Amino acid sequence: MNEGQKKDALLKAIKDAVMVEVKGQQLYSHAAEQATDPTARAMFEMLARDEDDHVRILTTQYRHLLADGRLNLEGLNPAEVDHGSQTVITDDFKRAVRKGNFEMAVISIGCDLENKAIAYYRDHAARTADPDLKQLFTWLLEWEDGHLTQLLELEKIYQDAYWAEQGFSPM
Repeated sequence: MNEGQKKDALLKAIKDAVMVEVKGQQLYSHAAEQATDPTARAMFEMLARDEDDHVRILTTQYRHLLADGRLNLEGLNPAEVDHGSQTVITDDFKRAVRKGNFEMAVISIGCDLENKAIAYYRDHAARTADPDLKQLFTWLLEWEDGHLTQLLELEKIYQDAYWAEQGFSPM
């Protein structure tokens, strides 16, 4: 593969990653607007902001690749990014959860999207020869894995609340 083909492959991988993130951002933004549970709304808003951050990071890297022929991860330190999940899923949140079929549906769809994003980043990080793209996709994989963990916790909370309201408690 020549340099032009390598660059085109990197550009395509980043463009596809942007679309992965945009889908999540759109889902979570819409869910935040429609959620009746204020605590769920806060979680969806946080997830939408995270996905916005991912889109911004990816589009910045896309521009670096177009302009300079390479990614530029300087100044990007994902370990310092606070995604704020710990401020959303609190004991008060868990006590306040009500039956929310809409919220449960969004959480389930969100889990599917996060799993797809994780698979995309894992696969492309493993296949790329570019160390910067490997690093970027590894960071994004870790972020999406964190989202999935949050959503799975939410899913359990909502399912438990649903079953309790249906008279199936304790389970």
